[in-house]
Amino acid sequence: MINFRWQGLRLKMFVDRWWKPTQKEFAPILLKNHMQVPWRQEVDPNTGRPWQELSPKYAIRKKRRWPGAPILRASGKMQDTAEIIPTSEGFMVKTVPYGVYHQFGTQKMPARPWMGIPDVALKQLPEIAWKHILE
Repeated sequence: MINFRWQGLRLKMFVDRWWKPTQKEFAPILLKNHMQVPWRQEVDPNTGRPWQELSPKYAIRKKRRWPGAPILRASGKMQDTAEIIPTSEGFMVKTVPYGVYHQFGTQKMPARPWMGIPDVALKQLPEIAWKHILE
C-alpha cells in the first residue's frame, strides 16, 4: 500500500500539484489491469495467491445457474460496475454492495480479494508520477 503523509502547507501544495493528476491518469489504468489480471487468473491482486474454491454445495448450484462462469463471475454486476475513484487520501472503489463480502469474506464465506493493485499496474505508477512531478 502506498501512503502519503504531509506536513506543512508548502509540501501539501507540492503533493497536490502532482498527486491529483497522477491519480486521475492512474485510475483507468488500474481498473483496466485489475480486470485483466485478478479476474482472469482468479488470484488476489495483492499477493498473487489463488482464490479459495467455492464450497461443493454452492459450486453445484452455480454450475446449474451460470454454466462455465468463473469463481466470482455470475451475473457480472460486481466486475462490470466497478469504478475506481480518486480521493484526497487515495482511491475509492465503487461497486455493488456485496463486493465487500467477497473482498474481505464473512463468517461463512472465505475472502476472495478481487480489488488491489496488480504488479502490472504498479509498475506503471512511477513513470506516471514522475511525469507529473517534473511538470
